[in-house]
Amino acid sequence: MSINGDDPYYRDDPGSGLQRITVFKFDLDRDFKQWKLWRTNDGRILPNNKSDFALINDPFEIGDLILLTVSFDPALAGKAFGGIGLRAPINPALSLTNHTYIEFDLHYPESTVNKFMRLEIWSTSSDGEGSQTGAGSPGNNKTQVYLRTSYFDGISNLEFRSGFYNGKTWYKKPICAVTPLSTGNWEFLNIDLHTETGTKLDDDQLLIGNIRITQTDPNGTPIPDVENTKSFSEVDPIKSKYNPNNGYFLVGVCGAGAVDPKSVTGYHYEILVDENNLKPECHIRPPKWLRDQFPNFEFHFEDEGQEWELPTSDHLNIIKAGDYKIHGHCLTWINQSPPWMRQIVPENISSMQWNVDGRFYAGASNAAGPFLKTNKNTARRIYFNHIMYEMRHFMTTDARYGSSEERGIIPFHSFDVVNVEIHESRYIFIINEKPNEWKAALKHVSWLMAMTDDALDDIRQHYVYLLYKYAHIAVPNAQMAAKYKTGYNDPDIIPEYMKLDNHDNNGSIDAWITEKPPILTYNDYEIATLSKAKVAHNMIKELNEAWKTDPLYDGRNLIECMGIQGHEVVAPYTAGNNERALSFFAALIDEGLLDCLCFSELDIRQSDVAPGGEAFAPAVLNQKQADAVGYQYALLFKLFEKYKKYIDHVIIWGQFGSSWLNNYLPFDHEQKASQAYYGIMDPDRFIKGHSYLDDYFSGKYDKAK
Repeated sequence: MSINGDDPYYRDDPGSGLQRITVFKFDLDRDFKQWKLWRTNDGRILPNNKSDFALINDPFEIGDLILLTVSFDPALAGKAFGGIGLRAPINPALSLTNHTYIEFDLHYPESTVNKFMRLEIWSTSSDGEGSQTGAGSPGNNKTQVYLRTSYFDGISNLEFRSGFYNGKTWYKKPICAVTPLSTGNWEFLNIDLHTETGTKLDDDQLLIGNIRITQTDPNGTPIPDVENTKSFSEVDPIKSKYNPNNGYFLVGVCGAGAVDPKSVTGYHYEILVDENNLKPECHIRPPKWLRDQFPNFEFHFEDEGQEWELPTSDHLNIIKAGDYKIHGHCLTWINQSPPWMRQIVPENISSMQWNVDGRFYAGASNAAGPFLKTNKNTARRIYFNHIMYEMRHFMTTDARYGSSEERGIIPFHSFDVVNVEIHESRYIFIINEKPNEWKAALKHVSWLMAMTDDALDDIRQHYVYLLYKYAHIAVPNAQMAAKYKTGYNDPDIIPEYMKLDNHDNNGSIDAWITEKPPILTYNDYEIATLSKAKVAHNMIKELNEAWKTDPLYDGRNLIECMGIQGHEVVAPYTAGNNERALSFFAALIDEGLLDCLCFSELDIRQSDVAPGGEAFAPAVLNQKQADAVGYQYALLFKLFEKYKKYIDHVIIWGQFGSSWLNNYLPFDHEQKASQAYYGIMDPDRFIKGHSYLDDYFSGKYDKAK
């Protein structure tokens, strides 16, 4: 199909563009004797007789592979990390450009993914030739390939299977491509394999092969840049299609400050979220009662002053600007929490890193000491106050929360109560070993974990349970208010710490009743990864089931919405993995154990192996890159349409130009509608008009339909 004038919905293949060509290939059959064990770049482990590497015939195809075998060395007991390092000469030395890549194929058994953290690629010069135990300075040219989560979530997908070898089924990640971080000459290639924290290995293996260095062919013909011609105000608003009146979901964007209805934000979106200013660090100083309770403790905060620094005027201006809704992000998170809060640790848990049972994580490593050990009730009082004040500041007119009748209520449509609390890697093997587990797969952030301390087996004392319970109390419905009043004199229902700071009126919270409390969301990333989705599913299911028998149960689910952060990549598997996650949580909704889903932070990365090659926003895309990004957005919105009855809102994570991850958005740096915009507005037309990309996306359009 030929491109129809300036119609962004149609284009033929604009060509192959600047292809990568191999400039150096490691001949394993000829040169393997020159490969050596070597120190790792960060010096975490030295070569030892418990780990080794060997050349083997490729058991799956024709050729040779390097077999890495790593075991735990008792001499390294007590070290947090382990691994193995290799070094090979590049002869003659190679001059790098900004478009140089290391490429290799990686084969792995399922059990290995649970244990290795990353591969690190780096270089050394000849002055590092001396000692294998550390002589020579580490190279500055280094980069990392992580062996985590979505990279390897193809375990159940046949297209990733290599075959059967050494008693195990192996999977393949082809073309692991990484870009060196700087230019210069490379005399040696170093490959480090790092293990996960505290993991003990016993002859665990990986296979790598087809190792080559490639560069962009300078003699190729580049693909022309895409030309976006229409301003954001010259096209139909996204919210004119996607809104509840049309049977869809709300569509929104992140950003801060006042809203101009004639801006990208005001013109195209209906629900808005402040990207940063509501995160826990807005609670800038500890409450006075906490300082009085620990007068000799040195809390870290900059100076004396008010306890809170809330972006009230920004949110008030949103409401004044028009019919916009607000999503709150977020009440609790390991990052962007104030220094004083990060000093709090559980009273009865001495280990601030994973212990032998794998139950506790070093949340306190995010803070500088000294650390304050608090008992459960003190920790609970801290966060009960935190949530009461922040939510009631906006959603009531009570002066004790910095509000007023004159200012009025600033209603929130929804709130992320807990943000990104599933551990970034350990959930993978935890969920494979224990399919119904979730507690051990959390980060156990120290200042939150202090609320639970050593009572992890009591679901109603779990910090996640408590945090959502507090949010229900903060802005209650009538049923919650009635039950609160009835149970006020029972310390098992309303414990003493809830009564210490005047968050009720003689046992009544009727004054804060609202007919439409905010939707309470759990928000996390890489939920399209099956094992992580299972952890979130298990957590929500168990907590919501337990809540239904709580004396304060208010007829709502404890956790009402699953927020899926959609920081996605142009790839054949992206839409399929997201559909798997959607169906997973849709089943919970059908069971009455969840109310809705949202895609809370949507942007798309253009990777180095996607059509047209790698690009980082806000750089101008070539035509093929732009079409690939648009096609990926189209597939996702086709998927959202399919599951629209389950989805409450979709939030684009950036107004125009670039997200914070340098991912692409519906509007470019000049605020013009990009191919992503057109893919969103009419997915069917866009995909049919860019059929030259169908093979790359592996028929996902037909599945989405």
